[in-house]
Amino acid sequence: MRGSAVGQLIWKDWRLQRDQIFFTIAAGAIALAIVQWGGQTPIVVGGVFFFIALILIGHMLPLAGIVNERKKQNLAFLMSLPISSIQYTTAKLISSVVMFLIPWLTLIIAAVLLIQTRGILPHGAIPVLFILSFLPFLSFCLITGVVLVSESEGWGIAANVFCSSTYGLVWYFMCQIPALMEPAKGASPVWNAAALKILAVEVALIPTMLGLTYFLQSRKRDFV
Repeated sequence: MRGSAVGQLIWKDWRLQRDQIFFTIAAGAIALAIVQWGGQTPIVVGGVFFFIALILIGHMLPLAGIVNERKKQNLAFLMSLPISSIQYTTAKLISSVVMFLIPWLTLIIAAVLLIQTRGILPHGAIPVLFILSFLPFLSFCLITGVVLVSESEGWGIAANVFCSSTYGLVWYFMCQIPALMEPAKGASPVWNAAALKILAVEVALIPTMLGLTYFLQSRKRDFV
């Protein structure tokens, strides 16, 4: 695939954005190291910075990889090459999603292993960890779709601000669900109806937003 036009575009994005990915993994690892100190304050501080790392990479990748490409006039050059608009859209979606998944999966797996092996947090917190971790993924999909379809830095910033302002509200409303928060204090994960319904909605929204982005892009006639 790397020899194809789509593969070359994906490889280009990786070379430009890989520092952000490594930085995110390092920042998340430091946050998890803080959690291992134990005690309420390290757990809260480490947990907050863990999710900040996931949020930042989800917000920065679309703006850096898509918006900046248009601002620096790189898109006009790319579209002058023998590359179709569909190939460009495909490459952008694949590269953005894969680059986001690398730190996202790495840090989630590390967090789950930390909970299971260190005993600092109850195992019942694992479902809540998954639910909260999907929020940056959803924001990433929304911002990516907005900046690709709108071709506007302003709309990208607006999507960024909207997503940033909703995290606290979502976390607050989640804390008001006893069926979700009470099992989080238990000694084993409880995948009850409340947790599964929320996860199902989050998982369903991801391909929906990405698919809608691809559909809207395929309907456009002017990409420059």
